[in-house]
Amino acid sequence: MSKREKNGRSVGGKDDHGRGEGELAEAARALERELLRFEELAESARRLSLDTRKGIERAAKSTTEAAEAQQRVSVALGSLIAAIAAARDRHEATATALAGRGEEIKRRAEQLGELFQRFAALGEEGRGINQLVQETAARQREATSPEQIGEVVAAMDEVEGRMARLADDARELAQAATAAGIVDLAEQADGMRQQVTAMRNKVGLLRKGMIARLSGGAPPN
Repeated sequence: MSKREKNGRSVGGKDDHGRGEGELAEAARALERELLRFEELAESARRLSLDTRKGIERAAKSTTEAAEAQQRVSVALGSLIAAIAAARDRHEATATALAGRGEEIKRRAEQLGELFQRFAALGEEGRGINQLVQETAARQREATSPEQIGEVVAAMDEVEGRMARLADDARELAQAATAAGIVDLAEQADGMRQQVTAMRNKVGLLRKGMIARLSGGAPPN
């Protein structure tokens, strides 16, 4: 075994790819060697003198050796063709695997993009609800008449309804992200659900307090 062949093999006796290293290159080198030897023998047979019996015998022997070398060239050529076919198959298999991976990445990116678009939409809804909460809180502080208090209660009802839908949507998104294996998005969506739910509970208590003001009772603890 040559130094190059030794260096190309791992401890287990296999090359880094689990295949014979440089099969195509080795087949090409083998063909080149056999072809050069065949050409040398053929040239020698052509140059030998045929003027004596000994010369004829030497030429015949050289011709026989050249013919044998020609057979080895054919064998080496067949090995090279086989190596080329194997290389083509490896190339096609790798190209197919790469194309499949590309499609997988594309599908995954589309799936991920869709889920994050949903998350962005939930964030936008959350900002809208937060704005409405601030406006309602300002109106609550200024509400003194039954009509004004009633309007604040109605606004709080709307806020609670939107919060309930947002929490449900966040839960569904968290479930979808979990099913898709997108852990970080699932955690973010569930965190949003928890925040919205907690805020909804606070708004619910405020709404009950406003209703109590309408009825003249004490606000709930």
